[in-house]
Amino acid sequence: MAIETFKSLFSYDQDKTGYVGIERECFIANGHGVPTPQAHKVLSSIKQGAEFGYELSACQIETRIGPCRVQELQSRLGDRDEQLRDVLGRYGFSALHTEVGPEDMSLDVYPDPTGRYQELTKNMPHEILSAACRVIGTHVHVGMRDHDMALRVYNRVIQHCGILCDMGDGSSGERLAIYKRMAPDSEPKSYASWDEYYQTALVKGFAQDPRKCWTLIRISVHGTIEFRMFGATDSINRIVEWANYCHHLCLSST
Repeated sequence: MAIETFKSLFSYDQDKTGYVGIERECFIANGHGVPTPQAHKVLSSIKQGAEFGYELSACQIETRIGPCRVQELQSRLGDRDEQLRDVLGRYGFSALHTEVGPEDMSLDVYPDPTGRYQELTKNMPHEILSAACRVIGTHVHVGMRDHDMALRVYNRVIQHCGILCDMGDGSSGERLAIYKRMAPDSEPKSYASWDEYYQTALVKGFAQDPRKCWTLIRISVHGTIEFRMFGATDSINRIVEWANYCHHLCLSST
């Protein structure tokens, strides 16, 4: 695999430079407030795509916002919350935004039609699968113009990773501690060039699928800088605060 093939896996939209996107995970809770593996049932009844999606755990569902201007986030998040309540309410379910699920929760994996999750988990130790299923979060994306901008901004914003982890923590460090069992290489490192990044991808095993890079800040295949340290929350204001902070960091690092 050549470096140009690797770079082609990252797609940039110059018209969306500086736009933000949100991926917001939650547990599907039954009438007793317990995470229940019903994602397939819920998602099969609605049109999937830009608004709702699945995660590895069959107890989780993801809502998506953007790409949009950061000023639009508040209203868009509010609209999506209403949609989510309606979707889950049809079955007597609710959204649970706790950062860490209970130790005895179901570890059922979503029946991913692409087979990706089945491949990821077929030889996964129980404790790693438990970590992957129990932690949920909020991911913030900020759009980049091209490869050069993405690497330049990435190298600068990772210097703020510790501050961002503290800002996004709602479980006294428990969520990130569990996450790091699954992703021991979660700490982002800087790269002098795309060639160095590519060489690392070859060693770490994500050259063919950059989504297998589990660092807390990463260059996303969507042409964004992705911030992955924020926990789950039912507070729209908190998400907007995170997004504004990440947006400012990225724009001030160009």
